[in-house]
Amino acid sequence: MEKVKKEELNLLSMEVILHAGNARDFVFKAIEQAANGDFTEADSLMERANEEIHQAHRVQTSTLQKEAEGIEIPYSPLFGHAQDTLMTVKTEFNLIREFIKLYKKSSER
Repeated sequence: MEKVKKEELNLLSMEVILHAGNARDFVFKAIEQAANGDFTEADSLMERANEEIHQAHRVQTSTLQKEAEGIEIPYSPLFGHAQDTLMTVKTEFNLIREFIKLYKKSSER
């Protein structure tokens, strides 16, 4: 049976963490901009965050797809951490997107 090497899985895990971390930075900068009334910049930052989330998700999905194809994926706490980080950032993204909508509504009053 074919198997993913631990070193390869570590690199893939770090790639997910890197993109998720970039997304987190963008979403928190976006809410700061929204709080200051700069909705154009907030929207731009949210778009950049979304791109980073998609990149992280592609890496995660391609890794999991290997397992579905019968390629053995070794247990890795680092990969578990990467998946957890991505899931958390996706939640933060969704919540902050809603907060930005609220900031926009309150600024219209």
